[in-house]
Amino acid sequence: MVADMPINEKEYNGNLCCDKLKKEPLRRKAKELGLECTILGILASESYLREKDWLEYGCNVFHKRKDNQSRPLSFWTNEDILEYIEKYDVKIPKLYKMGYTRNGCMYCGFGVHLEPEGCNRYQKLKETHPVQYSYFIKNFGDLMVEFEINVA
Repeated sequence: MVADMPINEKEYNGNLCCDKLKKEPLRRKAKELGLECTILGILASESYLREKDWLEYGCNVFHKRKDNQSRPLSFWTNEDILEYIEKYDVKIPKLYKMGYTRNGCMYCGFGVHLEPEGCNRYQKLKETHPVQYSYFIKNFGDLMVEFEINVA
């Protein structure tokens, strides 16, 4: 689960976690399946970098980077997605019914400092997933205090 707001990557320099946990496994799987590109369900509106990238390359990025990508949802809006879900009766994860608007790594702290005080992702985690919240506090609570991130 990630923030309920877009993240500004211009403020973030070390995206190694996402590279190792998301991008590399996706590339390996695409290669294993013999795909000539990865297909990503990302929106240009989710971040500054995604919007900039979409404006420069469009939805299909072939032979311009390390890996080929197709991003067919880039120009979709949240309203487009909701309309599609309703029109085609698409099953969606329970997380969205719990009030989350995005999902990702449950404990990821990327951008948490930009979230509204009193309702950040860790405070929401405490309400919706108390067992996972307890694990997080036990193992990373001191680190959150050190970085002055309110998790209670």
